[in-house]
Amino acid sequence: MSQGTEPDEDPGLKPMAQTTTGSFLCLHTSPPLHIALHGMSALIHTRLSKTAFDLCLELLEAGVNAQELAKVVLHVLDVKEKSQAPKEVTTS
Repeated sequence: MSQGTEPDEDPGLKPMAQTTTGSFLCLHTSPPLHIALHGMSALIHTRLSKTAFDLCLELLEAGVNAQELAKVVLHVLDVKEKSQAPKEVTTS
């Protein structure tokens, strides 16, 4: 180390490019992370299609509040589930 307050830099090391927006990584720059998140989504049965999951990730990357997004997604999934439920037939 040198006498200054800055540590000596290894010439073989290059600084990593910033790939974050907000507190989320940009998934389009990290395919392994994207694949891992899709796997986790399937593992915990989020009921989201691949397209819907990708859209949610893009919204999070853009800075949308995660808790509010979760509320909207749950509401949409509940409405979808209710609309697809078989209608009970009444006989007169």
